[in-house]
Amino acid sequence: MVEVFLNNAAKKIEGEYHQSKEANAPVVLILHHHPQYGGNMDSKIIHSIYTSFIDNNFSALKINFRGVGKSTGTFDKGLGELTDAAVAIDWLQEHNPSNVPIWIVGFSFGAWVAMQLTMRRPEIVGFIALSLPATKYDFSFLSPCPVPGLIIQSSNDTLSEESDVTELAKRLMNSVKSDQMEYHIIDDTNHFLRDKEEEVIKIIDDYIKLRLSSAVIPSQRVKKEVRIKEYA
Repeated sequence: MVEVFLNNAAKKIEGEYHQSKEANAPVVLILHHHPQYGGNMDSKIIHSIYTSFIDNNFSALKINFRGVGKSTGTFDKGLGELTDAAVAIDWLQEHNPSNVPIWIVGFSFGAWVAMQLTMRRPEIVGFIALSLPATKYDFSFLSPCPVPGLIIQSSNDTLSEESDVTELAKRLMNSVKSDQMEYHIIDDTNHFLRDKEEEVIKIIDDYIKLRLSSAVIPSQRVKKEVRIKEYA
């Protein structure tokens, strides 16, 4: 794991990067929650996700959005942060073979940015979205969603209502029509999935392994309903 700095016009974006020793390993970009509410790439959940992907032989990059940590600039209400993420994808492609699969992970605000980038970059093959802020932000741009992914939501989220996220997850499932689209509801936690980090990482690790195995042996199943799993 090494500290890296990505050049974004006049901005400098701080990141931490791990290069897999495996040839043609898939890559992942991980985005933290809202910069004005303590979001940064060194938060416990972000670092745990980063480590999980590394353990699954990914090349992994996590970044601090502009104005966070050593990243220069100031918060830009999502517009500049989307540019930061796009620059990070470009950087990953420069440092890896152009044909490797790219994943994107976002937590809360970072999930909103990640889903926008998923719509704009056809090289992205999968996403993981935690605590999607469906109550606060407009996700109508996801029509249709181009790739399957994993959504994790708390049943006690006071910032993004479970009903709003469930409605969005069902809409995405109907557009993707894949058994690789999963939606998990976690009980007894909050928007930040506090005290449930181990359960969350286990879900993510299982999903990564599912997708990696299906890339070798394509799945023949297609399901039209959201796979909803609840964890106490």
